[in-house]
Amino acid sequence: MRNRETLIPVYYRLAEDIKKQIESGELKDGDLIPTEVQLGEQYSISRMTVRQGIALLAEAGLIETIKGKGSFVTRPRLNQLVIDLKHVGVPREQVHYKLLDVNLIRNNTDFANKLGFTGEASVIAIKRLMLKGNLPVAIEEKFLRYQKGKPLLETQLEYADFPEVVAKHQESVPVRNDMLISVAALSAAQAKLLDAGEGLPALVIKQVIYSKDDKLLGVATMVCHKDRYELKATSYPLLGRL
Repeated sequence: MRNRETLIPVYYRLAEDIKKQIESGELKDGDLIPTEVQLGEQYSISRMTVRQGIALLAEAGLIETIKGKGSFVTRPRLNQLVIDLKHVGVPREQVHYKLLDVNLIRNNTDFANKLGFTGEASVIAIKRLMLKGNLPVAIEEKFLRYQKGKPLLETQLEYADFPEVVAKHQESVPVRNDMLISVAALSAAQAKLLDAGEGLPALVIKQVIYSKDDKLLGVATMVCHKDRYELKATSYPLLGRL
């Protein structure tokens, strides 16, 4: 009969064992972990499988690999926080969206350049409302470089998250998402959509997505109702998966 241990991949167990040694203090910040050869012999696995385990630890921020020297324990940097916009704010299963508007703004270089799309003249603008039940939670506005011959499906416009929309519509691969979080007063139009008072403070989350060569691919702004949306972050969320 198979038990839990036999169902867990060996590279995952390797990563979990090293993680426990780090958390217990047996391995300290700066310590060199065993080599790939040593770990392979210890767990009776190939070097490729060892590398999978080491990659998990590196992704979780527990070790740093220096070419030619080995892998060293790193202290978790608790001041570096990760925000997952797909799983914060409002429980995912309670959220639905209403597509408000989709426009192709043609031949407006000033508008495109103001957004940061240097040299562009046409931009796709998407606007949707996030709701929890009947309560409006946030207004999302997304702006993308216009790509002729790359239409967006209505389901993508209404339900897909911003990075997914960018990835499906652009020829360049999105690799970086910069975020700016601020507070602003609601305009009359925003207040009406959010069923709130004009001038009340709102959380504003701006995302700017770039390609590898720093080409701007998309800009999104989410204006959130102050009482219906909360932003959470955690340090090294991947630690919980080990």
